[in-house]
Amino acid sequence: MKHAIAAAVLAGLGMAAMTVTAPEAEAKTITGDCSLTVDGKVYVDIKKTCRIEFMGGDGSFTINAGTNKPGYFAYVTMLEKGLASVSWNETPKTMSAQAPLGEDFRRKGGCWIGKRAKVCAFKS
Repeated sequence: MKHAIAAAVLAGLGMAAMTVTAPEAEAKTITGDCSLTVDGKVYVDIKKTCRIEFMGGDGSFTINAGTNKPGYFAYVTMLEKGLASVSWNETPKTMSAQAPLGEDFRRKGGCWIGKRAKVCAFKS
């Protein structure tokens, strides 16, 4: 069975919509620019080398997971009706995104913006 990665997320990354087979749908990693701003403070701002990993076929993704620089990462999980849920590892270099930032994130260009935070990801 084929799954389409969410075109809205890929458009922000400068990629065309694509389909992947089920085994590949688990994860697809690219590098690019990414940022994470929480409560007005920038925690991640990486140019060209940010690890952006798509989880499954619905457009959900992580930024900067599996790296130690600067030690923060975020999960963006697609919900219904154009919304996303975002969580992050509020404590640097911890391995789980235990701190929820909300379920009110909407896409604007290559960014997902909520009341408390903004997560951006762009393919280089």
